[in-house]
Amino acid sequence: MKIHEVPGVLVMEWNDQGKVVVDTWLKYTIKTAEFREAILKKRVAYAKARGARAWVVDSSKATGTYAQEVQDLIAKEVFKAFAAIGIKYFITIKSGSAITNLAFNRVTSQLGPCGIQMVEVPDLKTALTWLREHP
Repeated sequence: MKIHEVPGVLVMEWNDQGKVVVDTWLKYTIKTAEFREAILKKRVAYAKARGARAWVVDSSKATGTYAQEVQDLIAKEVFKAFAAIGIKYFITIKSGSAITNLAFNRVTSQLGPCGIQMVEVPDLKTALTWLREHP
């Protein structure tokens, strides 16, 4: 079920079966204020209210990189907010772009200190199967 969208940039959906937020990125060129609104204000509250246990980021079609300010926001606030609402798993579906992957890997290096396990899968179907096997 689609719950939010930043047109041309990001589509956010809820998968009730896996109790998981699914963010499908089309490009990582997003303004910090848009990112904060989409992720920290809309999605975290939604995920908390529904007992989310995982967050999937599908970057398979994504291009570009996050601005440094967005990367700093993720490192300082986003993963801590995820941990605070009970997110146990951060599942990634990688981009075909090496540059996008390098930038994303830099951001996800902040997961460990927050106690969130990172899992890398090839597609959403595999992510949902993995979640069924890892309650």
